[in-house]
Amino acid sequence: MPRYQSSAAKAADNRSSAYTLLAVGGIGFVVVLLIFLNVIPLYQNAGITRYLVCGVMGAMFILFIVFGFVSMRDSKLLLVKAKSENSLLSEITRWCEENMDSDVIDAAILETEESVNGLTDEEKYYRRTEKMRAMIDDKFMNLDEAFVDNFVDEYYQGLYEDNSDHSR
Repeated sequence: MPRYQSSAAKAADNRSSAYTLLAVGGIGFVVVLLIFLNVIPLYQNAGITRYLVCGVMGAMFILFIVFGFVSMRDSKLLLVKAKSENSLLSEITRWCEENMDSDVIDAAILETEESVNGLTDEEKYYRRTEKMRAMIDDKFMNLDEAFVDNFVDEYYQGLYEDNSDHSR
């Protein structure tokens, strides 16, 4: 299953890609233009080869520039999405703090005549995280599965692993 990547991280990746594409495309296009105008005498007696190489390389560097602008635009769109994602994340966190504490989750995962201490660490982890996912999915509809999995893993660590009363 693919790991979740926040919109803010995706925006940062797109922005760095945009800067790279724009820089390489701009510098490359200038160099190709200088070669074509014979300022850089690379193809002095090559005839049609100079036009072919400069045409193909110029087109490639123009595409780099276009893709750089597209990446920059996508980065801005992802930043807008990141704001709404952060708002949703804070709302889910607030709801979980009010409705999901370790005792409620542990009581919900146990079957008749079972105790938390009788379960292995793996059973506790999987039962707890599955119950947490189910509770979040019941309250918040149509969330991305990878988003919920990432949130549950982080919330679980704060709830159980940072708390000395409970172990994984």
